[in-house]
Amino acid sequence: MTTTVVKLDKQLIMHKMQELCSLLLQDEGYKEMREMIDQFAADEQATEQYERFMEKHQALEEKERQNIELLESEIKIYEEEERALYDHPLIRRFIYAQREFSQLHQQISNYFTKSVELNRLPEAKELGKEACGCGGSCLGH
Repeated sequence: MTTTVVKLDKQLIMHKMQELCSLLLQDEGYKEMREMIDQFAADEQATEQYERFMEKHQALEEKERQNIELLESEIKIYEEEERALYDHPLIRRFIYAQREFSQLHQQISNYFTKSVELNRLPEAKELGKEACGCGGSCLGH
């Protein structure tokens, strides 16, 4: 019994990926979101505030994983610090851009996965609530 090795034409696929990424890099929305991230990264106070919050977030998540009850005071401080993130314009814009990029990444990944799963290009209704880019609210979910 012989085993045949079958390979995808990765060169063609990577060429198309370069085209897709080229379109992304030229998109005005991308450029604006990239600028949001760069402005945040250049502001030491904003990045430190965000990092401190994320450390606290991870510490509280770890407590929850260990079934350690969170104190009311811990929750209150956490919520205040979270609000402070959104009150800071650079951090708020950074979080927005980060979320948009994450959703785009998820949509591309989901489209690829569904194409392989279905052995054809998926229809919008088969992609789930993130397919429209609005988090699902435009589809009535």
